[in-house]
Amino acid sequence: MRILEVTQRYPPALGGVEILVETLAYELTAQGHSVEVVTTDLARDRPFARLDRISSADAIPVRRHRAVRWFPAPHGLGIAAPGMGLDVLSSRVDVIHAHAFGMAPTWFGAMARRLRPIPLVIEAHADAGRGTSGSTTYAKLVTRMTLNAADRVVAHTQRESDLLASWGVERNRLARIPNGIDLGEFSALPPRNPTRPGVTVIFVGRLYPEQKGLIPLLRAVALVPPAVDLHLRLIGEDWGGLAVLNRLGRDLGISERVVATGPLARGDVLREYASADIFVLPSLFEPFGIVLLEAMAAGLPIVASRVGGIPEVVREGENAILVPPNDSSALAAALTLLATDGSLRVRLGRHGRDWVQQYSWSRVVPQWVALFEGLKAGGP
Repeated sequence: MRILEVTQRYPPALGGVEILVETLAYELTAQGHSVEVVTTDLARDRPFARLDRISSADAIPVRRHRAVRWFPAPHGLGIAAPGMGLDVLSSRVDVIHAHAFGMAPTWFGAMARRLRPIPLVIEAHADAGRGTSGSTTYAKLVTRMTLNAADRVVAHTQRESDLLASWGVERNRLARIPNGIDLGEFSALPPRNPTRPGVTVIFVGRLYPEQKGLIPLLRAVALVPPAVDLHLRLIGEDWGGLAVLNRLGRDLGISERVVATGPLARGDVLREYASADIFVLPSLFEPFGIVLLEAMAAGLPIVASRVGGIPEVVREGENAILVPPNDSSALAAALTLLATDGSLRVRLGRHGRDWVQQYSWSRVVPQWVALFEGLKAGGP
């Protein structure tokens, strides 16, 4: 098959969607399919920044178009690349696979589907966010204008599927395929040293407090009893939150217990997983959380918010402790419990390694192939 992946950002830009698109492109190519990627030169939208290094030796053909901020909107919704639209409209492929609810790729994909008889799959990566009446009205409008043009709309979890249906997507056009993970990356991680002094907690992701719950996380660290030797490492790119977090750390008197590493090379991220004791994802909203798969693959116990798709991705009480979002006291209690109970950390980490096997790319990619092939053949 000839498959066109359309995405707002693509590596070396960082993020869960970016990792998913890149890995899926390589996995499909390895199975003999022809994959092309159409994307922008955007590195991040908060603050707006373009990529300053783009490899030209990628095995996957990647066409990048200059991104423009057309109007101010949260989460980069006002950013588009006109060249991307022309590229999608002129591409000769069997299937168009567009990513991310409300983003330019889904608008261009919907436009192409209305003008040309090429099957369109939209992978929504959708979440209710804060669920205000204004955001719900906007979501229903976007659904009508973009998702309802697609032959299939893919959700990662049942919760996301139900959410999309509530916005107006017909159930018979919804498909559910989870995110995947390369378990081989984690098979060679060195064993964790259970006798090492202190407990290291890691967060992996964008330093974006408006989504990731990093302010309540720092407040939670301040609430952990001083006798508990706990340290937090924030691993990821600054999306406008680092200065706020540094100031809050000083105000709370925990600067010595919190380190922000900035973005790291993949090998260094894996070493962070290997040397950590606990993984934390205190998001205020989160459609899925690929980093949860990585934490389980690394054998780490998880503390996360009970929001979005997280309760489906992990098993509460078996490999993760879930707490209400924006609740520093509950977050501190969960971190303290795991920091002071090594056997509990081991048990949750072991179960996580077993649970994450179902998300292996070897199980996920055949679901995508079956979906694409069915649409190419003109299936319902």
